[in-house]
Amino acid sequence: MFRRNFRNVAVQLGKISQATVSSNAAESSRSERMEKLQNGIVEAFVSSDVNVRPIYLDVQATTPTDPRVVDAMLPYQLNDFGNPHSRTHAYGWETEKAVDIARKQVADLIGADQREIIFTSGATESNNIAIKGVANFYRVAGKTHVITAQTEHKCVL
Repeated sequence: MFRRNFRNVAVQLGKISQATVSSNAAESSRSERMEKLQNGIVEAFVSSDVNVRPIYLDVQATTPTDPRVVDAMLPYQLNDFGNPHSRTHAYGWETEKAVDIARKQVADLIGADQREIIFTSGATESNNIAIKGVANFYRVAGKTHVITAQTEHKCVL
């Protein structure tokens, strides 16, 4: 039941995101496109028949993967085992091309440059990249301490 409902919402979100990207992309600012996308996502969930449950955005833990993403990734999990970072052979070239296409699609969806998109293995890696980036940025200015709170995710503490 939940999987079917999630598919319905995923289809709605796909329509919303496509409309957001294609509608006046040159005329609207990045923040306007993001606001339109966020409003569309809220509307899709409010108007859907999905059981109201919190969405936990750690895909490694509990959030189901969009079926379109699964369909796009399946060939690389079943048949094409190339490492996208191996540039010395055809297997690596093929998977690198697939990752680059995905990166461009995500960038177009959120109005970013594809060089700004970094795929990670999950929340822990994402948090660590963000924290190290901020720490390195401020270290240049002579600030050498990072302060956090007990309410942070355990991978941050």
